[in-house]
Amino acid sequence: MKDLKELRTEIDIVDKELVELLKKRYDITEQIGEYKAKTGAALFCPEREEEKIVALSEKLGDYKNAEYIENTFRAVMDYAKYQQSNNTYGRKDIFLIGMPGCGKTTVGKILAAKIQRELIDMDKLFTYVYQITPADCIEKNGEEEFRHLETALLLNIKQRKDFYRSLENSPKKNSTCSRIISCGGGIVVKDENRETLKRDAIVIYIKRDISQLAKNGRPLSQKTGIETLYEQRAEKYETWSDFTVVNDKDLDSCAEEIVKILKNQEI
Repeated sequence: MKDLKELRTEIDIVDKELVELLKKRYDITEQIGEYKAKTGAALFCPEREEEKIVALSEKLGDYKNAEYIENTFRAVMDYAKYQQSNNTYGRKDIFLIGMPGCGKTTVGKILAAKIQRELIDMDKLFTYVYQITPADCIEKNGEEEFRHLETALLLNIKQRKDFYRSLENSPKKNSTCSRIISCGGGIVVKDENRETLKRDAIVIYIKRDISQLAKNGRPLSQKTGIETLYEQRAEKYETWSDFTVVNDKDLDSCAEEIVKILKNQEI
């Protein structure tokens, strides 16, 4: 039986070979991303990924460590997607702002799938971190206290890429890739949030006709009145954002418009 030192030496040799192979692989995936960007081809192809996994499984057969190799291979493919996403759409976080019920979270989900980014829904994250929903917090503690907690949450998201990743039951996250953050409708209420949002990020205003805004589960929309809220916030939505996307068609079209905006940004 080989001793520990000898086995570790063998591992070091294999690791050295792996590094060179990975460097070569990521260089190639970068070229693939550039080609797709130039030709307009779809950046991600789930069918191709599944074909590769099936082929890998067949090659591994009944090898005892097949599961670990397959998981490693999936991770490599995931990071290749993040690499292509960063190179095509940039590395800045993407903040979605707009009135309550304008479609920020739904558009964010579609966008996240299109460009392979993590989506953070601030209202859901607020509920998890503080163990109370935004609506209940406003009702029980008042809007001022809610805004204070919301600002603290925004700072944590902005300053710590691993903040959301570290939460129990949070979906898989990757700190090397920028994120899509769907903000609460009142994120613009506190002026101090503007600098936090805009620092090394792209802020996109999802604009929707007032008559089309959803009101259910939104206490301020019901209590203050949607028209009054809009009058109070509209100017800030416009001036804080880098781009405005009008959500007046289907949600996929809205997300696709954002994709086009991101492709034209300086990476």
